[in-house]
Amino acid sequence: MKPPTLTNVFAFTSRRDEVARFYDDVLGLRRQRPHDDSVWFEPAGGATFTVHDREDEPAQWGFLPWFHVDDLDGAFDRARSRGATVGEMRDGYFLARDPDGRVLGVRRWR
Repeated sequence: MKPPTLTNVFAFTSRRDEVARFYDDVLGLRRQRPHDDSVWFEPAGGATFTVHDREDEPAQWGFLPWFHVDDLDGAFDRARSRGATVGEMRDGYFLARDPDGRVLGVRRWR
């Protein structure tokens, strides 16, 4: 059984190229192959960082961390029992809110 793991952090913005260039220039992150709506950076021993267009952003502005878990159904049930789920279970993942209202994604390990 794998432990829950932070696997990706999305930063949503209407200025994708400018924001991605900031992370290139300041941190020296290396880009993966191009995507139409996002810039994915190579992970270096941690989670993948993605600068994504705002069109797919959750209602709240900012960052969206993604966690992978073995027991997705159990995590969904626990989040739902706390009133933390955002919508229904989707194709192998769901969104939830922490107590401060920040959105996080939870996906099943593949």
